Amino acid sequence: MKKNDKKIEHSIVKALNTICETLKEESNGFIWLTHFVDYSNYPQSLKLIFVFKTNQQLEIAKNKTLFHRVFQLTESHLKRESIHIKHIEKSVYFDTEENGADYNDVSWCRKYS
Repeated sequence: MKKNDKKIEHSIVKALNTICETLKEESNGFIWLTHFVDYSNYPQSLKLIFVFKTNQQLEIAKNKTLFHRVFQLTESHLKRESIHIKHIEKSVYFDTEENGADYNDVSWCRKYS
């Protein structure tokens, strides 16, 4: 990883940590998030995955305007770190542990890379 890539990664992680803690407090069932990025095609390649415990909890959150809140939080905190994504809705994904979301599972990670 290049020095500039490390700086970008640090900024992404800083923003996502804040988003994660906020969503844990606000959304019942939200448990973690992660990201994938190809630095040779950054920021277009940035993918943010928001993970809930169960499908039911995700559906309930969606019905409570989850999408709007996630996009708002994500844009706001990424901009604070000077990260600008033209179409944030194309970079955000939702998944559940019930459906197999597991950052340590290579096949799950490939789904988003």
